[in-house]
This record gives sequence, structure tokens and C-alpha cells, in this order.
Amino acid sequence: MDFLVELFRNLHDHQDWTMAQVCSDSYGKTLKKWHGWLASSSFTVAIKLAPDRKKFMEVIGGSGDISADMEKFCVAFSPMLQEIHKFLASVGLDNMKAS
Repeated sequence: MDFLVELFRNLHDHQDWTMAQVCSDSYGKTLKKWHGWLASSSFTVAIKLAPDRKKFMEVIGGSGDISADMEKFCVAFSPMLQEIHKFLASVGLDNMKAS
């Protein structure tokens, strides 16, 4: 969920970025710290297959106001994710890294 929130935040806030930039930045801020070399390298390869930004926005947009929906999603889920992270830290599960 952290990745999705950051992805939508980047799409909303950086409308001049390509999908590769949006995804790479989101990955670097959220998932990369949890991944080892293999998973991180796989992401780098997978991002080359991402659709262009316009096509992605058309697919997820539907008939509503996608920009407003992305902002609502980020505002709604960010506090929940903070609570989840606090809980994970309280039980010592906030520093697990995939090998």
C-alpha cells in the first residue's frame, strides 16, 4: 500500500514525470529498502515494461476525476499506513528485509 500511495501521489504532484520516473521514485521511497539485490534488479527490468503515462491514466481513470480521486486516496490511506507502521514497529516487525 505504501507503494500505491506514493505512486498516486507522484502521478498527482508531478504531472510532467514519465511513468518510469513515477514508478522509480515511488519504489525508491517505499519498497527498495525491503528488497535484496534480485528483487531490486527485477523491478528495474519490469519498469521498462510500464505503459506510458497517458495510457495508464486512461485505464485507471474511467469516467471520474482521476486527479481528485488520487488525492482522496492518498489523504485517506496515509494516516492508516502510519498507524500500521507504528504497530509493526511496536511488535518489532518494522525492519524485515527480503533476502
